[in-house]
Amino acid sequence: MAGALTSVELFAGAGGLAQGTARAGFHPRLVAEWNRDACQSLRENRARGFGLLQGWPVLETDVRHIDFRDFEGSDLVSGGPPCQPFSIGGKHASHTDRRDMFPEAVRAVREIRPRAFLFENVRGLTRAALRNYFEYIRLQLQYPELTVKGGQDWPEHLARLEQHHLSGDRTGLTYRVAAEVLQAADYGVPQRRERVFFVGFRSDVTVGWHFPAPTHSQARLSEEQLYGRYWERHGLPRPPVSERQLRKSGAARLFGTSLRP
Repeated sequence: MAGALTSVELFAGAGGLAQGTARAGFHPRLVAEWNRDACQSLRENRARGFGLLQGWPVLETDVRHIDFRDFEGSDLVSGGPPCQPFSIGGKHASHTDRRDMFPEAVRAVREIRPRAFLFENVRGLTRAALRNYFEYIRLQLQYPELTVKGGQDWPEHLARLEQHHLSGDRTGLTYRVAAEVLQAADYGVPQRRERVFFVGFRSDVTVGWHFPAPTHSQARLSEEQLYGRYWERHGLPRPPVSERQLRKSGAARLFGTSLRP
């Protein structure tokens, strides 16, 4: 597809994130997933003519077996590395869990050298107990060519990354990285689901970007319910709620002292 933005999707699952990047205009050169059932879902939806999946090169494999240099020059690398090592539930094994695939995500960035990357994971990765490992992931993504030396454990590698970062040396492959926890419900998804996102742009890419502002909130819902737009849109009668009840609910604190339209 000449002229199209290209991407590499890792840990694709049933393709939710990949569909999002496709809607944003990216055409995948690779959609990698190791789970057989997930890959079958992708193939079935592709075969049934689901538009976004047409032409997707689905590869059922362990990402550790991929030579990412074959995809060098892709514009975007994206994916959601397995969350089990960092979830609130489970063993909380973090870097000692064999399912921690962030090292492979970093390797993909190092070998593909994309203009940008996007990775997501559970909010549990940001809790205090994992603060240092979170910073370790972020710095690896910022300086993907500063790899582990023989015999180093991750805290020693983190110390090297911190030293390099504070030195101000920005030679070689480097990225500007931002990380933030977002709540899906704040963007219109009918589900409370918090995820941390890592977004990075290669240092030679000039772009003005920031995480999007929430489009949905309790304050916005209250405003629409107060002034009738919510009920009209859903074809429902406006409930007989008094100003006193609305004040008690806390809506007055959101919209000032007067609730009269």
